[in-house]
Amino acid sequence: MRTVLDSVVPSAEVADRYRERGWWRDATFSDDLRTAALERPDAPALLTWRHLEDTLVTLSFGEFDARADAVAAALRELGVRRGEVVAYQLPAWWEAAVLAVACLRAGVVVAPMPLLFGPQEVERMLAATGAVACVVPDSWDGVEYGRRLAEQAGRLPALRHRIVIGDATATAAESLQGAFSGERPATAPGEPLGADEVCALLLTSGTTGEPHLVAHSANTLHGGSLLSAPSEAERLHATSSGMTFIGGFSRALRATARRVPTLYSDSREAGCWLQLIERTGVTQLWTTPGSLRALTEEQQRRARDLSSLQAVRCSSGPLSPTLVAQARGTICPVVLSVWATTECGHVISTSADDPRHRAGHRLGRLRGAGEVRLEPDGRTRDTDAFQLYVRGPGVCLATIGRASRQVIWSPADDEGWLDTGDVVAPDEQGALWFIGRRAGRVGRAWQIPVADVEEALCSHPGVDDAVLLPWPDAEGGEVPCAVVVGSTPPDLGELRDHVAGLGFHESYLPVRVEHVSEFPRTELGKVSRRLLIDQLKDRARAAEELPPPSHGLENGSLPH
Repeated sequence: MRTVLDSVVPSAEVADRYRERGWWRDATFSDDLRTAALERPDAPALLTWRHLEDTLVTLSFGEFDARADAVAAALRELGVRRGEVVAYQLPAWWEAAVLAVACLRAGVVVAPMPLLFGPQEVERMLAATGAVACVVPDSWDGVEYGRRLAEQAGRLPALRHRIVIGDATATAAESLQGAFSGERPATAPGEPLGADEVCALLLTSGTTGEPHLVAHSANTLHGGSLLSAPSEAERLHATSSGMTFIGGFSRALRATARRVPTLYSDSREAGCWLQLIERTGVTQLWTTPGSLRALTEEQQRRARDLSSLQAVRCSSGPLSPTLVAQARGTICPVVLSVWATTECGHVISTSADDPRHRAGHRLGRLRGAGEVRLEPDGRTRDTDAFQLYVRGPGVCLATIGRASRQVIWSPADDEGWLDTGDVVAPDEQGALWFIGRRAGRVGRAWQIPVADVEEALCSHPGVDDAVLLPWPDAEGGEVPCAVVVGSTPPDLGELRDHVAGLGFHESYLPVRVEHVSEFPRTELGKVSRRLLIDQLKDRARAAEELPPPSHGLENGSLPH
């Protein structure tokens, strides 16, 4: 993996052009933190709620900086060398942010792993990245992460260090408690990563449903966060996505540059979040459609004072018009949709000035730094549908195959245009409307690793073949639907129990099952997913399970 990462660099021409436009820089988030610590050492940088301890922990810029130095030095003392990979699977704790900056300072690539990853996904991620160290809690929320990592270590020859936050002795792991807590002085941390070097590896299922790694530099992460500049009224940001998905991960780093503190919580419970917003005076909230719906329902049940909120920005999926209307009436008058992917940053967004009746499914216009391109999508019935391509300073340095460990795509390909896998339609004002994702992508906040789940479905003794397809839900989003072929096909409960028993997270489990005698296939013998889902929708409409197709703006669907 180190050889592959060393080869992933932007072209000098592109780097110079982005710097001339002010999109890229020579500095990194590590430099931002150093400056902030010198200028505002006592100002809060991160606020993290630890629900098991019933405690809100505040980390100042000075503390953040000192602890990042100490952890960087500790990694070097363990023998972690420049260019190697350190993975972590941590709740939304300040330790995750400290580790990310420490890796920058130690010249180490960081690989965050979402908590929803089960044992199988964790092991595959560690093997794919060649991580030499992994940081986990001893146990949290009923999962013994330290023990699980110890069991996997023998199958991961590259993994030299198991670092546990909490009780490390129980699993004979290493502890960096002294460094994380600032109790030990920092020594020279090593040679830091440059702004154009790979600094982070994130996993995504991408445009095809095949899980792959996304390589980002400090500059691509910075370039993908240029949606808006901080204002004087921005006192406190909050994000509900933790520090393992790209949104929460990059915002923790961006807090060092914007000098605006960011709030996180290791509890996803809506009531807890509403109390935190009321208590701390959050001004900007970043969330997802599912979380926004839970917040709206909880606020309707028991109102809190959310008057400090200036805007709610929602990413990871389209917003239904009903949800937007409800959230505007209960959470905040300004609810915006932000389009982004793991491969690129915030490029497209709605605006507070947009007409309210156009809120549902609207992605908005290009607002960040970069460009968009629309290509006719010949695989849909809709002649007004276009494939969405993007390029710019927030696009990743490369995507890398999880199994092959080879570069799949880089900006050197296709003149820098990234195929997002999304299908959109432009309206007369130039805004983009979300139609759907091309075959193979399923999910909302996290794109489900389709190939992995299909493999798990096929391992059931009653299944001869299976595919996982997106199925529309009541909010205009999508949920996983298993389509199976077999002489004695199992019911939904059996399938869910089977897949869950293989270690997959609940959010990956199908919520619907369809039985067919055979799959429609292309000339090359591949399953025609588009034709299959059209057939299943026609079947559901005949059974009055789905409404007929509609193109009117009054219900938030796409204009023509």
